[in-house]
Amino acid sequence: MRVVICSHEADIDGMYSAAVALMRYPEARVSFYNYGLENFRKMFKHIKKEAKKSKKGLAVISDLGINDEQISALALDSTRYLKQRQWRVFWVDHHPWQKESIDTLKRFCTVYHDSSGRNCATEIMYEKFMRKNKIAEQLKLTAHSSDFMIDVKNHDSRVTELIHFYRNSSGSRQKLESLVQKASRGILWDTEMQKDYLKFIKVAELHKSKSLKTLTLRKIREFNVAFVFTYPLVQSSLFANEVFSNSKADIVMLFNKLGKVSIRRNTVKISCSKIASFLVEGGGHEFASGGMLKNNPKDFSSCIGEMEQAVIKSLK
Repeated sequence: MRVVICSHEADIDGMYSAAVALMRYPEARVSFYNYGLENFRKMFKHIKKEAKKSKKGLAVISDLGINDEQISALALDSTRYLKQRQWRVFWVDHHPWQKESIDTLKRFCTVYHDSSGRNCATEIMYEKFMRKNKIAEQLKLTAHSSDFMIDVKNHDSRVTELIHFYRNSSGSRQKLESLVQKASRGILWDTEMQKDYLKFIKVAELHKSKSLKTLTLRKIREFNVAFVFTYPLVQSSLFANEVFSNSKADIVMLFNKLGKVSIRRNTVKISCSKIASFLVEGGGHEFASGGMLKNNPKDFSSCIGEMEQAVIKSLK
């Protein structure tokens, strides 16, 4: 049976949920995607191409949430086609979804969705596919610590940084797939990864230093908001923690040359996902979200103004 696994490319939860799926289906081909309509188009184009090669197959989609009506329509059309080709679809996710999207997609695929805010995608994958497996259990514990930024001693931040490095390197797909293959065998760090990590930190420290020089603090209502332009090898979640440590910010909004915004919070009094909902293709968790800017990222003041408005609207 032809099996494809499609997962989120940006973090440990995406990698390790794919690794648990690969443990269950070792013959599967793995590919990686980010959020946004164009990325979902690429994903479904890939799955449909595989379905044309073989009747009866399985697509496992992991850590990729439906939070946009256009994406919901695309997902519905694609899963309907896959069902016609006698393909099953398992969709595993923990992001907020529209109820209508869940109800509709359940007609064409099996949806394992948990938006309680207590579980990451790897934990759901573990419960549904590899329960009691010791390697899968360790992967879900590590992914939980990384995704929710708690019990940080239980995960190695170097893996998070290495994922970011691979995403921004040539041969990205092969390098990310190698991480997943290793994790599925219980290899969480090795000499090859160490060698690549040493290459990464030489440049990453320079990029973080340049990024910090762009930091702008604004007071919005009772919240201190930090806006920072980030250079390519800055990993958003870890860098946001540095910004929180070096400032009195309650919210950090990072944006890059592509106009991609990453939002992190240091208080439960505000929702990152609500801020993101006022950005293009915005979505994510209460504590970590993202979106895209309409303004040209080179126009620093306009970008800050756009992000400020998203924060203001989220507080109404």
